[in-house]
Amino acid sequence: MGGEQDKTGGVATDTAALDRELAGDLFTSREAWNNLVVLCDRFGSRFGGTEGEIGARDYLVAKMKEYGLDNPHTEEFAYNGWFRGTAQLEVTSPVVKEFPCISLPYTGTADVEAEFLYVGHGTPADFESLRNQIPGKIVMVSAWSPNYYRRGIHRCEKIGRAIALGAKGFIWMRWDAGFLPETGAARWNREVEVPCVGVGREYGEEINRLARKGPVRVRIRTKNDIRPGTKSWNVVGDITGRDHPNEVMVIGAHFDGHDIAPGAMDDGSGAVVTLEIARALARQRGRVGRTLRFICFPLEEIGLIGSYAYVEAHRAELDQHKFMVNLDAAGRGSESGGISLAGDRTELVRPIRAAGAATGQPTMADNALSLYSDHLPFFLAGVPAGSYTRMGPVPGAGTSGVRGWGHTAADTLDKVNPANLQAAAMHIARLMLQLSNVAPWPARRQTEAQVKDILEDYRLGEVLRLELRYPFKG
Repeated sequence: MGGEQDKTGGVATDTAALDRELAGDLFTSREAWNNLVVLCDRFGSRFGGTEGEIGARDYLVAKMKEYGLDNPHTEEFAYNGWFRGTAQLEVTSPVVKEFPCISLPYTGTADVEAEFLYVGHGTPADFESLRNQIPGKIVMVSAWSPNYYRRGIHRCEKIGRAIALGAKGFIWMRWDAGFLPETGAARWNREVEVPCVGVGREYGEEINRLARKGPVRVRIRTKNDIRPGTKSWNVVGDITGRDHPNEVMVIGAHFDGHDIAPGAMDDGSGAVVTLEIARALARQRGRVGRTLRFICFPLEEIGLIGSYAYVEAHRAELDQHKFMVNLDAAGRGSESGGISLAGDRTELVRPIRAAGAATGQPTMADNALSLYSDHLPFFLAGVPAGSYTRMGPVPGAGTSGVRGWGHTAADTLDKVNPANLQAAAMHIARLMLQLSNVAPWPARRQTEAQVKDILEDYRLGEVLRLELRYPFKG
């Protein structure tokens, strides 16, 4: 890398020296870790509808202003707020015993009793093989996510299949040991039709042992509050592009966790890595070709509600949105990451790999499609999108490869390594700086028909329908 003409001032600059300056800044900075400590210790889970969410919102805006971003602001929207109350799970026959449990978000108030049925890992074949036994039962499914046709099988899909087959209630058994119940939304931004609770694996297996001896009846009682019209806010700030100010690349992550934990890994880490990239690149703004928009989304954990709201509010401008990279998971592991491109974006594979090579840090990129993080609303609207993905398991994250400590009360600061935050920020900042200057940009917004075809190619149209969130007519 040699000298180049600085388009802002007309003087020669040494790009290698500037890159070293950027990398050195990020490598030596403790700002990401310091911000994570504040988010977790001062504001708790940042779950929707809490004082912690409001405090975190204000803190994020203040940081964007401090870092010199253009037009830091919030964008308000309304949603169906969910507020945790009480939950009870009891075996009523052949013995009487109560087991600790928690409600899954968007479970309302209910009291049901029925025969128990275990559906294993909840694959489509598991449900199909038991379709005649499921109606009227309270079913339990493990949180293990086996690979199935280029995807895992998410909690929401399993709940959708159980309800479609007539289940009367749903028990979500964590697969990792340790007596930890695992939370997660049962429906997205709407009340689920049957009560859904989470239990630790040890308690679920005890119920299974009873069921292997003969019929077991269980009772679920829940009392939770759903409040339409609850307010929330996306937090947005820009670095205006030098050459293409009207072309936008979004770098985003959600700042909420689940209400039972500080959410340090999921996704305080992604939020502070987003902030750290914004801080470092704002100091290099003369090198940014396209506008970089940094967004901290709320309410990802209960339905990607913040990112859906952003896409809807900016629908008229989406042709100018050239790329969205989602940093949910950034900074949680020590491995080098890559970009998982949403759907069919082969035209971006080589540019991303070339951008990584230009920084001296090889970066994988390939097509994939997940329905369960904040890149999805952008993909559904046709915007080129991807997710920063670890290239391997996270050390110490648990044995299942599904959640690790995520979605449990153990998602705490001690699980995060500050060096991993630095490494992720350095990798993504240098990558996005390169991509902001790729000309011409090779990816265009896809049509609704193209997006629908991709969903069907991945066999995900059926899944979205089961989850009551298929966005298209027909």
